[in-house]
Amino acid sequence: RIRKMAQSLFSMLIEKRPGNFAEQIVYENDLVVAFLDKFPMVPGHTLVVPKKQVEKMHELDGETAAAMGVAVAMVSAKVVEATGTDQYNIMVNNGADAGQEVMHVHMHIIPRRAGDYSASWIKSISQTRVEEVNPKCDKLPDAGEFEGALKTLRDAIRV
Repeated sequence: RIRKMAQSLFSMLIEKRPGNFAEQIVYENDLVVAFLDKFPMVPGHTLVVPKKQVEKMHELDGETAAAMGVAVAMVSAKVVEATGTDQYNIMVNNGADAGQEVMHVHMHIIPRRAGDYSASWIKSISQTRVEEVNPKCDKLPDAGEFEGALKTLRDAIRV
């Protein structure tokens, strides 16, 4: 018996368009919708969401993943134009341990300015690292072939 995934907040918004949700929408096609984040980190914080509900990025089919990439590029250009800053983060949190709060994959476009909020995610990870759980990685070698665990990991990730 196949268990049906509960409808996510994003699926509900896309399907029912409650309240003034339509006002938040900045881009839409058959596969994706982009809308202003209801609780923005900074002005212009925008989400790009596939209409098909999947939890994580690696679960997207190729056509939808491609549509997400195109939408992120197009919407990012408009965010740059609208906010006057060409500095921004594009982020995806895959899973609760990675900070995902809505279990429907989505990409954040977050405009940045010097001193606008907290530290970069890299600094955040390094400052809050628990070595036993998430040990610091060594810099990748500058020369030679990868060996051992690094080679195994690289080979496992290769498409």
